[in-house]
Amino acid sequence: MRRKGIEPMHSEHINVTPLIDVIMCLIIFFLLCGQFAKEENKPVSLPLAQLGQEVDREGQVVVNVVAKDDPRETPEIYVGAKAVSADMLTAFLYDEHAKKPDLKVMIRADKAVTYDHISPILVSCAQANITSVNFAVRQKDQSP
Repeated sequence: MRRKGIEPMHSEHINVTPLIDVIMCLIIFFLLCGQFAKEENKPVSLPLAQLGQEVDREGQVVVNVVAKDDPRETPEIYVGAKAVSADMLTAFLYDEHAKKPDLKVMIRADKAVTYDHISPILVSCAQANITSVNFAVRQKDQSP
């Protein structure tokens, strides 16, 4: 019951301002997460393989090896969005392995990159005492 001259404490309208604030925060969060994920995965044409298995990506360092247009040129090596040299990669992996002893490395190498350019990455992993190194591949269709 309302008394004359006294307004109710709550109005009949729903206040949507906090809802809009939360939705805007979520949109910004997902945009940033998508951008970071895009930066970590450089455009690499992965080789095909018939056999392979899914690996746990938690606690994993992704090393991208991006081929250049001219196959005689040395491909670029990226850790996340940062381009690194083989020497810098060894130091980085050594530091990361010291922080996390069960560190895993995933090498995403372009199918045009030769083993000559992959072997320094494997040597860097060995020098940093990393024992779990995997290669990313695309699964070949099982149909004949």
